[in-house]
Amino acid sequence: MARIAPFRALRFDPARFADLAPLLAPPYDVIGEVQRKELEARHPRNIVHLDLPRGEGDARYDNARTQLDTWLAEGTLRQDALPALYRYEQSFSFPGAAGPQDYTRKGFISLIELSPFSARVVLPHEHTLSGPKVDRFKLIRATRAHFSQVFSLYRDPAGTIEAALDGACGAAPEVDATTPDGCRHRLWVVTDEAVIAAVAREMAPRSVMIADGHHRYETMVAIRDELRPANVPLGHSLVDWGVMFFARAEDPGLLVLPTHRMVHGLPAEALDTLAERSRPWFEVVSGNEEDAAAIQDRLLREGEKAVTFALRRAGTAGTTWLKLRADADLARLGPPTLARLDVSVLHGLVLEPLLGIGSEAMARQSNLTYSHDLRETLGRVASSQVQAAFLMNATKVSQVLDACEAGFVLPQKSTYFQPKLATGLVMARIDPGQEPVLPKV
Repeated sequence: MARIAPFRALRFDPARFADLAPLLAPPYDVIGEVQRKELEARHPRNIVHLDLPRGEGDARYDNARTQLDTWLAEGTLRQDALPALYRYEQSFSFPGAAGPQDYTRKGFISLIELSPFSARVVLPHEHTLSGPKVDRFKLIRATRAHFSQVFSLYRDPAGTIEAALDGACGAAPEVDATTPDGCRHRLWVVTDEAVIAAVAREMAPRSVMIADGHHRYETMVAIRDELRPANVPLGHSLVDWGVMFFARAEDPGLLVLPTHRMVHGLPAEALDTLAERSRPWFEVVSGNEEDAAAIQDRLLREGEKAVTFALRRAGTAGTTWLKLRADADLARLGPPTLARLDVSVLHGLVLEPLLGIGSEAMARQSNLTYSHDLRETLGRVASSQVQAAFLMNATKVSQVLDACEAGFVLPQKSTYFQPKLATGLVMARIDPGQEPVLPKV
């Protein structure tokens, strides 16, 4: 049972900032040092100053708390007067096989009662590493605030929840900002108690799958366990609740990018003999495709019929195509919901058994790196920065949901949802002594 609740968000004061774009940032875990400096220079109140604070060691977290207190005192940030759900839309363009395609991804932000993954209410789809969780834990513990949301998906073929939210939103959003990447962010504040109750009722019987933000969710649970009052029943302290963005799995605006695998540091012989050694599972053919458009077009066409990869090697012309054989033995990959996933096939039949890149090497990225950009990947192969690249199709949302609902976890880097949620639009304070405002369901 997914229990959701409205909340009084902490937001940049629109009376002080007519355009929020200079204040927003991508999620902390995709910001490199160059972009971090750009965001810091873009505006002295950019959210990166709180979400990725500067300082030596753990002093950075105290610095974030001091900065947050300053912004609250000066009125940069203010808390909304009424509990609300926050309707969030992102409109963007992305290159497709036939040219740029326009998308609008819709969803809403609310509180969700935290529960362990074992409860099967919130479902993970990949394993996580410990480092980022420690960093987020220290930041949230110091600031008592969530600066960003976990991105989740829920099934709603009839679109009932979207219809309820659409009917509650006026024509003009409260926030309308376009960030330098061209993504337009629009936010409506929904305070109608009847609409909130209707959405909560519809969400109650559903499970949700984490699309992005496993570290953030696990950190919210850890914070709850440390900060919750001892004599308060579960669900009655704000710290029992996390902040989540919910998108409908059937939303046509959902865009999932492939994550191409690039290998390096391998013996040349392992790659020289790969095609021959892979024949028990794959039909192996050579192709003359070399540019990104031609490779993407063939990947999409072949991928409709069978799991297909394109292999490009440094210093070699053309492309080698590996197409999964209809009679391939997939027993080692597990049940069908896992065995037919592109990432399961690549990891379980090629990377680990044929190239010796096991789960530990994948976690360390000692022989494996990733990219969502096909042209960038081809460029790194052409310049011999990597030995080879396995070019892939994107994992379908329905496939990920099927696997997660069956209780399985996918390999790391199985999905990449484009674009990322903006950090800084909607934030939440954590006061363990305060109760959530529960909707009248």
